Amino acid sequence: MKKLIVYIALLAGFMTACKKEETEPATGQRPEERTAAALKKYQDALTGNKDGWIAYLYPDGGGGYSFYMTFSDSNRVNMIADLSFDMAADPMESSYKVRQAISPALFFDTYNYMHVLADPDANQNGGVMGWGLYSDFEFSIDTLTTDSMTMHGNLNDSKMLMVKATAAQAAAFKAGGLKSILMDMVNYTSVNQNLYLVLDGTTKVATSINFATKAVTLTWVDDKGVVNSIATPFATTLTGLTLKEPLVYNGKKITELLWDADKQELYAMVDGQKVTVQVSATPILPLHLLIGISYTDIIIPYATTYPGWGSDFVTRRAAASTSMANGPYGLRMDRLQAMFNVDNSKVTFELDIYQGSNKFIADFNYSYTKTADGVYTFTAAALSGNASLIGNDMAPLTKQRLNVDHFTLDYYVDQGTGQVLGQFKDVENPDFTFTGTLN
Repeated sequence: MKKLIVYIALLAGFMTACKKEETEPATGQRPEERTAAALKKYQDALTGNKDGWIAYLYPDGGGGYSFYMTFSDSNRVNMIADLSFDMAADPMESSYKVRQAISPALFFDTYNYMHVLADPDANQNGGVMGWGLYSDFEFSIDTLTTDSMTMHGNLNDSKMLMVKATAAQAAAFKAGGLKSILMDMVNYTSVNQNLYLVLDGTTKVATSINFATKAVTLTWVDDKGVVNSIATPFATTLTGLTLKEPLVYNGKKITELLWDADKQELYAMVDGQKVTVQVSATPILPLHLLIGISYTDIIIPYATTYPGWGSDFVTRRAAASTSMANGPYGLRMDRLQAMFNVDNSKVTFELDIYQGSNKFIADFNYSYTKTADGVYTFTAAALSGNASLIGNDMAPLTKQRLNVDHFTLDYYVDQGTGQVLGQFKDVENPDFTFTGTLN
């Protein structure tokens, strides 16, 4: 009996001890207290810098975008962005929240410029219907230092870097500096489309700066004749363009392109040396290396004559056009589109033809071989479909020239407009040349 009483007493004591342990708090902060402290730390960081923050956002859909933002204690954010000239100058205010999701997160919870990139209406951002540019407006906070924060998007994993702005930068943003430099660089790249860098003292590296896709691309031909290309997104800064990832050519690294407002030109600092972005009248790389890659086709317009058309081509095109018009179908010969498929070494000359207001298409298909110097030999496939109906009409252009002669491709500058066109040049008959828009 005594043993039973002792056992019951020990059991009761053990249960009491367990109950006491369950009800007493652990040493230190509770989880909800630690969460609240972390959220306050991030909130204080956002609002604590009265000069605001500069953000660089890189959506999963490509491109880079910059924002200048100031955060208030009342959960309001004011921002400008490099999405357009107007957005770069006209501040937009919305609300924001710092709250716990899977981890501490920054939510832009009412519509602002950041939402434009993620807008499902592709007309707002040039992206994909239903998804926009696969960007985000809700971000998990990854790191916080004394002067920066890094985040990733909760839906599309967009990457965002935020850096504390200085007083001088804040003043420049508020004075319209972002819009001013954006306009300068957009105008510069629109006027000067054939840019290049010389990074090793000899090789001209074609440099494309595309404000539509927000990407910088370097392209060059190596010593084996192979076209190489590297690209990275960029965002606009008060001094030029910052690159998401460095561009490295032959050991030379470019992290940003800087704008010289006095000289109205771009340059890079490479190994401590200033390397100016230079301008060429025509593209740097030969057209035969870029057709089907950088340019998918050449569109020869509906016209009786055009810059870069040789006299023999004009005469033969007119003969083909007259033959179609007087033929049994009464057709009008319209534009001709040369579409290259370099993977299969094929080119299709797609001709638009009209019978009254009804449009039809006739495809003249060729395979081709090309020498290292860019001399083409076209081999015609059997005519089919609409092409077979007008094969004899097109003979002055096809059977008597394209099918039997050799051709090169070159650039042709329209002296009237300055536009760079693509030109077919007949090796055996130099007067048989024709041009079109590079697309």
